[in-house]
Amino acid sequence: MSSLRLEPVALDSFGAETILRDDTVSVRLTGTGDMAAAGPLGGHLKALQQEVARLSARAVVFDVRALHFLNSSCLKAFISFVSGLAGLGLRCRTEFLTDARLPWQRRSLAAIERMSPELVSIADT
Repeated sequence: MSSLRLEPVALDSFGAETILRDDTVSVRLTGTGDMAAAGPLGGHLKALQQEVARLSARAVVFDVRALHFLNSSCLKAFISFVSGLAGLGLRCRTEFLTDARLPWQRRSLAAIERMSPELVSIADT
């Protein structure tokens, strides 16, 4: 498998760092997913779709444990990511790692899990 061609997102109050390990792409999100983060996150996830396809990745893991807020625009970016993978004909598993002490994370992401339960899962850690 070749290397990942994706720059990190680094804003004052939001970050997204993506790494490739074997056939799994991991994305660690930090900070606040507010309106300032929505555009950069959406762009990052769009580019990530293309990388997943190019690399034939089998799984994407989003670590949101250090994310303190996620607005509806950022949530929509994740929905677009998952539906975009399906639109490309990819059967890539998507997993969200959440902090069990922050129940809003699971509640917010549950809609994505219900949208595609065979490919999307949430793990509380």
